[in-house]
Amino acid sequence: MKKFIFLLFILISIVSPQSNFTDPIFDLQKIMNEPLDVKIIKSIKKENIVIQEIEFTSEFYQEKPIRIYGIIAFPEDAKNLPAIFWSMPGMAPANIEWPEFFAKRGYVCMCITLPHSTWQPFTAFNTKDPKDGNLTHYAIAQMRAITYLTTIPQVNPEKIGIGGSSYGGFFATLIAGADPRIKCGMSFFAGGNLSYGTNRPEFNKMESEQDVEIWNKTIDPALRLKFRKVPFLWGIAANDHWDYLPALIKTYEDSIGEKRIAIVPMWSHAFPEEIDEQLFSWFDIYLKKSRKPYNEVSDLSIVKKKDRLFAKWSFSGENKVKKAELVVSYGKVSPWKYWTCRNHIVFPAEVKENTAIGEIPVVEPYIEMLVYGNIIDENDVLISTIPVHIKAIDYGIKKANCKTKFNLFQWKIFDHKTEINFKRIGITGFIFDYHTKKNGMPSLKVDPSKTNPVSLQLHHVPERAHKLKMWVKAEKLTEINISVKALELPNSHYPIVRILRKQTKNNMVLPVYSKTFTVDGKWKFIEIDCPYINEDIEGYVLLISSSQHVPYWINSIIFEPVWKK
Repeated sequence: MKKFIFLLFILISIVSPQSNFTDPIFDLQKIMNEPLDVKIIKSIKKENIVIQEIEFTSEFYQEKPIRIYGIIAFPEDAKNLPAIFWSMPGMAPANIEWPEFFAKRGYVCMCITLPHSTWQPFTAFNTKDPKDGNLTHYAIAQMRAITYLTTIPQVNPEKIGIGGSSYGGFFATLIAGADPRIKCGMSFFAGGNLSYGTNRPEFNKMESEQDVEIWNKTIDPALRLKFRKVPFLWGIAANDHWDYLPALIKTYEDSIGEKRIAIVPMWSHAFPEEIDEQLFSWFDIYLKKSRKPYNEVSDLSIVKKKDRLFAKWSFSGENKVKKAELVVSYGKVSPWKYWTCRNHIVFPAEVKENTAIGEIPVVEPYIEMLVYGNIIDENDVLISTIPVHIKAIDYGIKKANCKTKFNLFQWKIFDHKTEINFKRIGITGFIFDYHTKKNGMPSLKVDPSKTNPVSLQLHHVPERAHKLKMWVKAEKLTEINISVKALELPNSHYPIVRILRKQTKNNMVLPVYSKTFTVDGKWKFIEIDCPYINEDIEGYVLLISSSQHVPYWINSIIFEPVWKK
């Protein structure tokens, strides 16, 4: 009954976008005005940067003050500078890295340690009393840190932004909509609309659709950006396993302020270096006014020319566009599944003046496709269109016009760039061997005494068979087992995930396609068929193992779909 009454209250309090928004869980007057009781614990100077450790009161809980530890950094001569509140990834403790990083870029920056000892971080959000939810209190603590930023002479209180990565991106999206003092924000990997797909336990551990409705009307990060205009940039790793692509796209679509998205194909919870820089530089546009706004793109339009299908979009802005790309993702589009290992195939697009156009290869007329366009400017800033969901048959194309299988393995060449990206994405245990080559391409060397088995993600086309191809050789005669293992749908053990996914039964035993090969010092071609037999599978992982500690090399990995005729 209590939950029903609260739900009724929030439905009444949230009105149309043209009206004032009444926040159902945050008391902004208290957040902005109650005494902080600040204590500066330590202050040091590192080169020309001042770094301080502080403590303040976020709120009173059960009649006791909740004391928050924070780190703040700024140039030693700072006065009236723009400021950034940085929300920590993984809800990790505050550290010096991010305040120092932004201080060197001419900002005041602060991060804090969230009060995990009072409210447990990875338990279900409290829908019976959302004002007492763990995420609610964490957001309040961060907004109270923003209150501190507004009180010190080093900060211009009219120029405060917020950013964060992963959980930090979750809170950056939430607080940018909730706190009127925030003038711009950006997020790595995270947003709102978690009911469209997420790995976050605070959501997935809830029990019912009524809980989801309360979540959507109280704590979901996308909610408030429907009512408040604030410039925001979302960096999206297309295969992210924390917040799925549909959730982030919906967050972007719902936001009413100036906004951009950057969808990076085939990446998961990490970015190439230039995308990191693009996100960091977003603040320079709106807080420093030292950089031109990023280009804007139109919606994507799909046009048929004879028996071919094209995607077309336009762009505007002061930054010269050096390249455009069309991204096509083949296969069934479904709620809560097929996202973390989904294929995203990049095709070149032609740029003419302020328009880009690229052909969509039709591999099957009835197959579902997710299609979006990217432009890259002279500063390597990537801006994406909203993806569209189409079938070629709906445009009158009745036959395939492309027989290419496509290689869905992300790392086509084991070159220096791939080596850098392996480190960025956290793939370890390999030696990049630039001297041992196959067809002129470098190899990956594996030492089974240190890495066994090898594990590499394989992107796939949902509901299609696949074929693995690769080359292997060893230091001396040995046996190597190569397997393509199907992955189960994530989070199926949570009832609410099964409900939202409309999953009526548990997965069957998942297939593993495995063969053992004898290899020696000569390159050996490996091929494994991976038929599709109607399981609900999220994707595949390539596993390579050896029972002997004999070093071996792998080269030219190909994972290709088998199209229906």
